[in-house]
Amino acid sequence: MTDETREPEATDGMDRRTVLKGTTAAGLLGAGMVGTASADEWNRLRFRAAGDATFEYRVSVSGELKREANRDGYDTLVDENTAEGAASKGRYDDWLFTGEITELKLSGPGRVLINGEVVEDTTEDEELTNTITLEAEDRVSYKFRVSGRVEKGPKAGTLGVDTVEGNVVRGEVGGTVEGNEDPVDTYRYSGSISFEEASGPLTVTLDIDDS
Repeated sequence: MTDETREPEATDGMDRRTVLKGTTAAGLLGAGMVGTASADEWNRLRFRAAGDATFEYRVSVSGELKREANRDGYDTLVDENTAEGAASKGRYDDWLFTGEITELKLSGPGRVLINGEVVEDTTEDEELTNTITLEAEDRVSYKFRVSGRVEKGPKAGTLGVDTVEGNVVRGEVGGTVEGNEDPVDTYRYSGSISFEEASGPLTVTLDIDDS
């Protein structure tokens, strides 16, 4: 399988209205239909995995379900209105459906999109059990990415030069900034980590699973 993370795209005849009803995913519990989507209108449903972990799902709709070409290969059409499957490594499964979603069960980190709009995000449920510490004497810029989620620790971003964009981190550490010392940056993350850039000598310490 190719490891690609394509962005949601618009599809002919589809809008961004959410059609959800009585779902069991925590963020969607009790949500009703929004907008005026017809019961016969086809909507695109995407299950996108986050990080290396497997994102499992089971979904039922009041109308029909059918497969799209984009899928990770581990899906099953149980009957004409129920499907289950799994995706991993940032890949996704696409389905088309009519009517309303009547049941939605999710396990693992990932996102659910309807017509390109995120309607459920379980990535925030993932614990950040790993820590990376970066230390330098002279000023060093760096870049790294993780396969899961990443957040600044208490010693990162205090001088406004460190950024987190999705799962990619860019920053600077060491030396001084406008007279302020900046010897250490820390981040908490999940999944694996890959260092891509460092402009100078840098000490990197990984604390895995809070060990």
